[in-house]
Amino acid sequence: MKLKKMILISLAFILLILSVCIIKITILHYQTRDGICIVGYHGVVSDKEKDEKYSSNRYFLSQTQFEEQIKYLYEHQYVTLSMDDIYDYYLGKKEVHKKSVALTFDDGYKNFNTVVKPILDKYHFQATCFVIGKHLDDSKEQFLKSKDIVNTNRIQYYSHSYNLHQKAKGFDRKIIQDMSLKEISNDFQLNSIDSSYFAFPYGRSKGGVEKVLKEHHVKLAFSYNQMRHMTREDQCYYLPRYMIIDIMPQWYFEWICE
Repeated sequence: MKLKKMILISLAFILLILSVCIIKITILHYQTRDGICIVGYHGVVSDKEKDEKYSSNRYFLSQTQFEEQIKYLYEHQYVTLSMDDIYDYYLGKKEVHKKSVALTFDDGYKNFNTVVKPILDKYHFQATCFVIGKHLDDSKEQFLKSKDIVNTNRIQYYSHSYNLHQKAKGFDRKIIQDMSLKEISNDFQLNSIDSSYFAFPYGRSKGGVEKVLKEHHVKLAFSYNQMRHMTREDQCYYLPRYMIIDIMPQWYFEWICE
């Protein structure tokens, strides 16, 4: 009986925590609905590749799932935004359509060009790809190379750091959290990709990094998982994005975009 009681108490506690989290997310969502929904993807691969190679990779979507999301935005008259659109909105120089969404993609996987871009072109949507600069000239075939980076009216490439996308020792620590501001600044100097707009690797930052971003003329920087739309009241170097993963149901995607 004692064990059963402990299990019931544990389940009740878990349900309470989940309820609080759901209430918090819901409140944040409706408080910021007049802002801009910014979604963050990583990889998108063919359905076959997803099943055979990436079934356990939560950050890689299948082509079918991704296109279902994009088709929903298209059929419901959503407008996609560039980084310049977001910057002008943030400065108060531009108003955006009530149904606006910004599509961003992290890491600079080659499948952004081979799988994602054809789908975006099909629906005439804009997107931003945040690229890890080190991979532009290395031998890792899964990433975009310098010759693949061609900006167009609908597709732009910006910085995801040169080589800060690394884990550090300790539970859930990333290398940027252990680096000095000078070392982070040096990373910016090594990068050949445009850093006017910047996405923090893993969404992680470090105290005082704002000074480094200003020195390198970064206009806006993006984090992750604040679970809300961005607004003009946000700090320009910590703008929120919704992370899109493969276990996200379609109804939830539609809800965060509304």
